[in-house]
Amino acid sequence: MKRRSKASPLVSLTTGPITPLHFLGLLSCGLVIFILFALLSEEDGKTEEERFLESLGERHQAHTGFDDAPLLEKLKAVDAALHVAEAERAELAIVRSELLKELAFNDTDDDDEEEGKLSSAEEEAVLFSNRALPANSSCETYPGPAPQCVRNPVVLPVPYPKIYVYDLPKKFNRDMSNKYKRCSTDQYGTEVFFHEALLVSDVRARSPEDATMFFVPIYGECYLWQYEMLKRENRVKSYELTNTLYLEALDIVRNQYPYWNRTLGRDHIFVFPGARGPTIFSDWQVHIKSSVYLTPEGDRKAFYYNTWKDIVIPGLEADPLFYSPENRQALVDNPPVRKFLAFFRGTIFHREGSSYSRGLRPKLHALFANETDIIYNTKQKDCDRKCYRAEMAESVFCLNPLGWTPWTLRFYQAVMTRCIPILIADDIEFPYESEIDYSQFALKIREKDVDNIVQIMRGISEEERDRKRRYMDQIWKVFTYQRPPVQGDAFFMTMRELARKHRAFKTSSAHAWD
Repeated sequence: MKRRSKASPLVSLTTGPITPLHFLGLLSCGLVIFILFALLSEEDGKTEEERFLESLGERHQAHTGFDDAPLLEKLKAVDAALHVAEAERAELAIVRSELLKELAFNDTDDDDEEEGKLSSAEEEAVLFSNRALPANSSCETYPGPAPQCVRNPVVLPVPYPKIYVYDLPKKFNRDMSNKYKRCSTDQYGTEVFFHEALLVSDVRARSPEDATMFFVPIYGECYLWQYEMLKRENRVKSYELTNTLYLEALDIVRNQYPYWNRTLGRDHIFVFPGARGPTIFSDWQVHIKSSVYLTPEGDRKAFYYNTWKDIVIPGLEADPLFYSPENRQALVDNPPVRKFLAFFRGTIFHREGSSYSRGLRPKLHALFANETDIIYNTKQKDCDRKCYRAEMAESVFCLNPLGWTPWTLRFYQAVMTRCIPILIADDIEFPYESEIDYSQFALKIREKDVDNIVQIMRGISEEERDRKRRYMDQIWKVFTYQRPPVQGDAFFMTMRELARKHRAFKTSSAHAWD
């Protein structure tokens, strides 16, 4: 005797096959249902399901063109079942998203790569959907909750890319960092840090055949620095030598490996850690224009920065006095007395005059002339890094006016010391803007509004200041390069950004990295 198969809920609610008329009815009712629930706001003591069924009854009664009451009752039951299923699905999606966030996304087991993989259509929807969400839906804002979802709704985490690191001769990299420690410890040391971190990371692809992206380890900023600053070569000669360095490295990558020519370098990564970006390689537009740049210089007006393909990274703070979790936590547990309203130490008056900082830094100097609780001065020889950090931690706001370019390491140091950063640079793009809500902890003042900066600072309540500091306590680590790298720090946040851009390129109809 054959076992009778269990009917689906949809079939069990009908007396016969579903006709096109049924589908049209379901579709129209579903659309009306979503509109109705968006408008419902009164609290009448009824459950959501009760209000839903009541509205269905009223709406179906209005369909006078139907004379089949039993069919309408079944249709109403189908709508109710769909509503319950959608609610359950939404709840499960939230739980699933939160669980996935807790997992490590860099699983190196190749056998598991296909399991649970999204289809290209699903990936496209996840990446580019900006639809409004129900109030209880989950947004990807890493880490910490966001008060509103304004970017990517229920974005599922993506696996880290597999990055092959080219084994170039040491003259292109390690010979320099071994000789000049400054190249790996100053704010431009990210070209060294990412190279060293990738070599020991699970993100690294041991075989180029397994790679989704390729890292080219050239310490160009360090190379240029040794000629410009140490050997006192003129600018033209220094750039010619640096240009030759890049051309020699690219000759190896192109002629000894087949991978560059597959995409003309679009899946190849270069680190340009200074404000000059790829322009330290004079022929960059000819040879690597389509490649991916990791750079702290998120200047939206810079002709060499492409927000679509490039990734803004924090500058390197290599002093554990700033980046150590233990030192940071001490500021939370025993916050210092904030004796100063605002803090800035750095270049103010430049020999190039108003072309430097667009005249902004000298203007601030004049604005603060009579303010006794604001430190606005050049660096002091008798104030070492410990003193510098203490002054930041004892200040409510840390000022970050643009210099030659928008970015400054002070911004990241401010977050590390719980000093609320104030940005005065109109064209800046920050690291990880797709995940971090900067308005929650930083202030951005337009350059044209700088005359009001003192009033703006004094007008922010202590409650708001404290809220911003608490938000910084949640996200501060994303701006640090921990040693070794840990989940949630700048290294892994950059890997997440690379994964997004790589997947967007593969699934989008737009030629993202052309």
